[in-house]
This record gives sequence, structure tokens and C-alpha cells, in this order.
Amino acid sequence: MRMVLRVEGERIADVEYRDGYSHRGIAERLTRASIPQAIHIVSHICAVDTQAHTLVFCQALETLLKVTVPARAATLRVIAAEVERSIAHLGALIAILNTLGLAREASFLGKLHHGLGEVQQHLCGASVQPNYHVPGGVRQDITGSARESMLLQLRRLERLMYRFVDRFIDHRGVLQRTVGYGLLGREAAEQFGVRGPIARAAGIPYDARIDRPYAAYATFVPNRVVQERGDVYSRLVVLALEAFESLKLAIKTLSNLPDGEWAGNAPEAVPAGSATASVESARGTLRYTVQSNGVKLTSVRIDAPRQFDRLLARTFLAGMIVDDAALIIASTAPCVACAEQ
Repeated sequence: MRMVLRVEGERIADVEYRDGYSHRGIAERLTRASIPQAIHIVSHICAVDTQAHTLVFCQALETLLKVTVPARAATLRVIAAEVERSIAHLGALIAILNTLGLAREASFLGKLHHGLGEVQQHLCGASVQPNYHVPGGVRQDITGSARESMLLQLRRLERLMYRFVDRFIDHRGVLQRTVGYGLLGREAAEQFGVRGPIARAAGIPYDARIDRPYAAYATFVPNRVVQERGDVYSRLVVLALEAFESLKLAIKTLSNLPDGEWAGNAPEAVPAGSATASVESARGTLRYTVQSNGVKLTSVRIDAPRQFDRLLARTFLAGMIVDDAALIIASTAPCVACAEQ
């Protein structure tokens, strides 16, 4: 992203915004690929939302295949999604805290971020595992010893995250720098169609995991996190509490992991037809619509959450003191990879 701020005195009068530097044409590429190749491509769209992109694509394919995912595989999918969500939110919080000059707090979260990477390695076989999800299930199960190691690590990280949230919510320096800054009220958020943490920080409660459950979310229901003010502080609170709730949910699902089948596979083709699937990625509802002629995919539409763009940049930044621009932008946790697939 490129932004040029026009400043009058100390305040931002207007924003010249330019994007399009990273457009890769992923949707069109998928129509030229086999199903295994397409899953591989989708898993590399975004390093932060790898699990989300792969899962929603597989769910759309499963609708065409009329495949039912076994309970164990569905639960493993929830664990992978919640660990990824917590990692993504912690990464956003670290960037925000560093922008605020709170290096000590950022370093504390950095250790949690690293610890969650180790949990992800136990689950997927790598700290970032593309292709973990495949139609009908997952590629790797959890052994007894790995499960116990993951539970011990997650419980330790949950305690540390609780300590952070307890101190962070009422941190005087954070309150002074974030309350009332970078406002996006509910009416504007609805008008712009924002999703995920930005929307929930503005009082829009929608969360696909709760409102349109998939995988095992009907059994393992997350707690909804909503704030009302729509400012930087509200977005920080949503990110912090959702990261904490994701840790709690990962522990709950891992502790109650059902027995049974878990393996899936990537077919060479899927039946003719069209299907749409949605998941709640770290940045909001992510939708895929696929069409197949029975031999290959003929159309793929990727509807990613709205990211920082020209209208949002002006809404967030116009009238703000120029020194606060970096903080406001960081609080939206923008993702160019998802915006410009």
C-alpha cells in the first residue's frame, strides 16, 4: 500500500491511497489447475490465514463432492483455525504495541506468539503447514504424546495471555493513546461492509463461527467479543480478547477430541455444479464460490474481508493528528495478501 497524507498544520486533511502492487490473479489461476494443485495454490495466498483459505476452499469442494467430514477431522479443523487466529491476532497486537512504543509488552506477546508456533508444529507437522486441510478431513492426526504436549503448552500460554489482558485493558498509557482515535462507528462500518474484528469493534456482532457454524463450531461454540466505540482501543480489546478466547477454545476442543476417522484426500476432479462456503478468518468472514464442469473448476470467486482501502483510509485518518496515522493503520491489521489475491 502507498499513502500520501496531505497535512494542514498537524492534522491530516486528505489521503491519497494507492494499491494494486501485489495482485496475483489467484482465482483465475485456480481454473487452470488440478484440484490438488488448486489446494496448494490456495494454501499459499496468505501466510497469516493459510488455514482459513484452505479450509473454506475444501468446504466448497466438499459440498460438490457431497462429503461429510468425520467428527474428529472437524474438531482438528477447529483447533487449527483457533491456533491460527490467536497467532494472527497476537501478530497484530505486537505491531500495535511497537507503534505505541511499548516494547516490553510487545516482547512479552512475542514469546506467546513463538509458543503458539510450536503448538502449530505439533498439530500440522510444521510451524506453518500449507495443505493441512483436504476434502473430507485433514492430512495429519495428533498422537497421544503430541496432544499432551500441546495441552501443556496451550494452558501455559492461556495463563500468560490472561495476565497480559488483565494488565492491558486498563493500561493508562494505552488508554491515553487509543481511546477516541481512528473512529469507525457502526453505521459507517455497516455502510462500508467491513467484517471481522474491525466490525465487532464497531458494535456489529456477526461471527460466522457462531451465526453460521461449520466444522465442529456447533459443538464447540466460541464466546462472542464485541465492543461499541469503533476506535483504536476497541479494536485492540477485540484482538486481545479474541486471541485469549481462541486459546481457551483450542484447549477445550483438544481436551474433548473425539475418536474416529480423520484423513481426507485431494481428488483429481469434482462433480459438476456450484457451491459456496464461508469461514471466519482472523480478519473476518471469508467466502469462496466455485463452479465445476465435472472435469475441472471453471470459475472461482474469492470474497475476502474488506481491507484498508481508499475510503476507509480517509474515514480513519481525516482530521487525525499525523503522528497517530501509523497507530490507526496498524490497529486495522491490514492484509495486502488477502485483499489482492
